[in-house]
Amino acid sequence: MTKNQLIVQLPVDESSNFDALIHVEETLIQAFSQNKLAEVDGHDIGEGKFNVFIFPKGSWGPVIERVHAFLKLRGVLNKALIVKRLKSSERYESPRVLRRLQLLRRWSHEQVEEVLP
Repeated sequence: MTKNQLIVQLPVDESSNFDALIHVEETLIQAFSQNKLAEVDGHDIGEGKFNVFIFPKGSWGPVIERVHAFLKLRGVLNKALIVKRLKSSERYESPRVLRRLQLLRRWSHEQVEEVLP
């Protein structure tokens, strides 16, 4: 693998509406055809997962924000897992995990409120 990749993963089971899953992919294709921030490179289905592959053409931030907004629009954000696959690596880093690491390492500018002493 030579390019950074964003993978959007949705759960699939026998009751899943495959037309709705394809519609999610088509929505993402339209989202990025308008602004050229990324290229949607198809999908695969297997092991109970529907994966959509996206190749950012620049920084991650705007691409993740757009994916987030369009998944929310389609009503599947709460089911989706969005994962970064780094260039020349088989390692995956979920943005959720990255945010936690940033807070732990104090790289973030977010305000943190301590809940437990």
